[in-house]
Amino acid sequence: MWIDETLRVALALLPVLMFLAALRVLDSYKLVSPRTVGTALAAGAVAAVICYGINTVILRQLHANQDAYIHFGSPVVEELAKGAFWVFLIATARVAFMVDSAICGFAIGAGFALVENVAYLEALHGRGFGVWLMRGFGTAVMHGGVAAIGAIISVYLSESWQWRGARQFAPGLVVAMMLHSLFNQDLLSPAASTAVTVAGLPLIFMVVFYFSERSLHRWLGGKLDQDIDMIAMIASGEFKQTPQGAYLMSLKDAFPPEVRGDMLTFLHLTLELSARAKGDLMRREAGLEVPPDPALGSYFKELRYLEKSIGPTGMLAVRPLLSETPRDLWEMYHLDRRH
Repeated sequence: MWIDETLRVALALLPVLMFLAALRVLDSYKLVSPRTVGTALAAGAVAAVICYGINTVILRQLHANQDAYIHFGSPVVEELAKGAFWVFLIATARVAFMVDSAICGFAIGAGFALVENVAYLEALHGRGFGVWLMRGFGTAVMHGGVAAIGAIISVYLSESWQWRGARQFAPGLVVAMMLHSLFNQDLLSPAASTAVTVAGLPLIFMVVFYFSERSLHRWLGGKLDQDIDMIAMIASGEFKQTPQGAYLMSLKDAFPPEVRGDMLTFLHLTLELSARAKGDLMRREAGLEVPPDPALGSYFKELRYLEKSIGPTGMLAVRPLLSETPRDLWEMYHLDRRH
């Protein structure tokens, strides 16, 4: 009896965690820290508790239409609850690549599935191994998979189409809801649904990881060269002959020399930090450890001082010189956390 119960718990909880661990192994750049994965798992668990309360209240009000809500209503509620955290991660540049969006999205879904399956272990006590095989490899992995796909779509729209705001996130959320709804409608047998989920998701993730890492590699090489060239031109005095330098010189009537000097220093320091972040990513790809650097704190302290010295109006003027794509913001966020 004890062995049977242990096997049920293992089937209910371990498959989704093993899948998550496999995704982290596939991430050659190690974009997602264990702490972030843990936070995403916790966010998914909180989402599951919230959805349990909402779904319970709604189902109590429904009698003849409970199946319709399970098929169409609960996927909307659950994907919105899970999506809240991966939308936050992407919107705040804590996640900026398809690889890390997939891992974080899946982790959120995994946390959701773990809480849900723990609840079902009690509610479905005594059911056979087949039920837990389907829930562990089917439903649990589905929760992680659809959340990951939603997050991947949102990052793709940002990278390829430069979409921002609601139109960046709405398509991913809608696709996650639709896939979840299709799973809940039992169009296939439970065994077939589980097989499709277990076979299909790894293929999707392998394709996403392949193209995402190729894109990341190209971006690293090209952008690093640009950063280094610009740093060299600032150091040699050739910056004045560039379009960026001409723009900065055009501000001489609007800002005093000392403010324009701070603007140039701010740009130079930002480029140095950007190049530093890209170098760290390359070291991770090569399998080298990137230890915390206490000296980074002084760089960010100087950046904040310069930003205050330049002032809000000056920062608006210097913004065209700064690259502020989600990937650039991601670099600064992760470097700031390393000191």
